[in-house]
Amino acid sequence: MDEKIEKYNHREIEPKWEKKWEEAGIYRAVDFDKKPKKYVLFEFPYPSGERLHIGHAFAFTGTDVLARFNRMKGFNVLMPMGWDAFGLPAENYAIKTGINPMITTAENIANSKVQAKRWGLSIDWNREVSTTDPKYYKWTQWIFLQWYKKGLAYKAEMPINWCPKCKIGLANEEVVSGNCERCGTETTRRNIKQWIVKITAYADRLIEGLEKTAFIEKVKAAQINWIGRSEGARIEFKVQSSKFKIEVFTTRPDTLYGATFMILSPEHELVRKILDGKVGPAFAKASSDAKALADKSAGKDLG
Repeated sequence: MDEKIEKYNHREIEPKWEKKWEEAGIYRAVDFDKKPKKYVLFEFPYPSGERLHIGHAFAFTGTDVLARFNRMKGFNVLMPMGWDAFGLPAENYAIKTGINPMITTAENIANSKVQAKRWGLSIDWNREVSTTDPKYYKWTQWIFLQWYKKGLAYKAEMPINWCPKCKIGLANEEVVSGNCERCGTETTRRNIKQWIVKITAYADRLIEGLEKTAFIEKVKAAQINWIGRSEGARIEFKVQSSKFKIEVFTTRPDTLYGATFMILSPEHELVRKILDGKVGPAFAKASSDAKALADKSAGKDLG
């Protein structure tokens, strides 16, 4: 007669089976297997904190269910793991702890890896990568060089979110209600020469490729908006009594006959050129105030 289990001791049982699963390699994707392939990937977490949190568990669980479901359907499933270790989150954590990011990143990855295994995620740990590993980022550098050779990566002056205290550019996601996520200082917009990737050159192919996916329509729409394809025309307007021209883009050139005035952003390079140094204190203050208000409003929408 089977012995009755009075209490499920997960601290003893789970580590035992975690070890057996790892030794058996039941989640490894098999190279050159005859089974149909399925690639399942969740967004690589930032190792910029000591541990993974409940948000990671929430996101990873859905992906893990999908991977397991496809294995049960007979697919050879590849679900790798990676660590998005470069960037501002790692820098912020290093500043907070006062420890070299090379050290904290390695420690945080080790801690997070233990957690992910304890959660029982069906990851193929033989396919683990870290973006700070030279063996990994040499290929991102190689890809960038290919873009550059093909004219798909170029330098141009573009407006960015700027923190005057941290003296660093911020992504839209790092601006919260118009303020720097790191220090709380009010951000501004500044034109800085930076590298741009010409994603729009592939807009048609990217959008056409979405039709072959099983994404829901809401996700497809979000992707199309992110890709940013817009069909229209560039039209030049001559500035009266000057040599300058203002180029605009519009998707409805047929409506331009009704245009009665034009507004330029306060930081547009043509503003001061057109005025030719005739910028008085009142205009300068009004321009600065309008720019600050626009920056703060944009931050609220994006943060």
